[in-house]
Amino acid sequence: MNGFFNSRPFPLILGHRGTPTHYQENTLAGFRKAKDLGAHGVELDVYMTRDEKIVVFHDEDTERLTGVKNLISQMTWDEVSKLNIQKSIDRGDGTSVKYSQEHKIPLLEEVIWELPSDFLINIEMKAYAPDWNRRHTGTQVAEIIRETASQDRVIVTSFDFFMLEYLEKACPEIHSGFAYDGSMLGGLGDWINRFVDQSEKQDHLLERTPSDNLLNRLLKHNLVGQFIQSTVVDAEHTLLDTDTVSAFHNRDMLVGAYTLFPEDRRYSGDGFSNHEQEAIRLAESGVDWIESDDITRLLEILEHAGHNDHLPDNYFNNVV
Repeated sequence: MNGFFNSRPFPLILGHRGTPTHYQENTLAGFRKAKDLGAHGVELDVYMTRDEKIVVFHDEDTERLTGVKNLISQMTWDEVSKLNIQKSIDRGDGTSVKYSQEHKIPLLEEVIWELPSDFLINIEMKAYAPDWNRRHTGTQVAEIIRETASQDRVIVTSFDFFMLEYLEKACPEIHSGFAYDGSMLGGLGDWINRFVDQSEKQDHLLERTPSDNLLNRLLKHNLVGQFIQSTVVDAEHTLLDTDTVSAFHNRDMLVGAYTLFPEDRRYSGDGFSNHEQEAIRLAESGVDWIESDDITRLLEILEHAGHNDHLPDNYFNNVV
């Protein structure tokens, strides 16, 4: 059995890109703060540079975060290392947030060495669509995980099954899996939502669109996961329900949900009051981890509802 499935009545809480409520996203300071706030781990994003270094960064275009217009995948590590993440950045929705100081962009191995061994890291290999030409991002990420001996304290997710396939080829013992997002159908999803009967509903606090229902069915059947030998799946929280989570647990797979209380308000749905209810719903559905931009708020909600507690001291020692 997958070692993350130790008996416990609560999901792990991961800081989404660290702690954007306190520090810029995907920074060492933000990851350290997540640990201090009581998170069980963090989610972070990676790209491969032109000279095959794996850097922790969310956007392919560096301008939003650094003020410098470039594509991180076309830069060398020497060029990337000279950039700073600005004190004032756009959250992604057109609103800005200000921090106390600039921060450097870290390498993936720096982050793994910096964080303690009992702190889970969800490494998302960034992709806007599957791209065969970027498949060796998976190879390089696998190499770093093997070199840092961190197979038992990381999981790797991506929207690119080519990257995941090459990751698994290079290091089969890594827990990895495909990610699902409500917008991944693109124009097809918009067409479905326009013409399919909108009365098709689920018993769900954040009502699904018809395209969400289609994605939920694709997710539940795990077609991509079977192809790449997945042991985990990561999905936008509105795509998950109790039946879907149970289907994955019956396959001995982990299920993660993202992102509650997002700083980018384009993803807050009808507001954060719904996210409070959604946190409890996800915990009751049995998800294994929940990612959030606001760690403290999520911990408080789940602890008050009785869906969280401290991890057992030997929890990560049992991970295989």
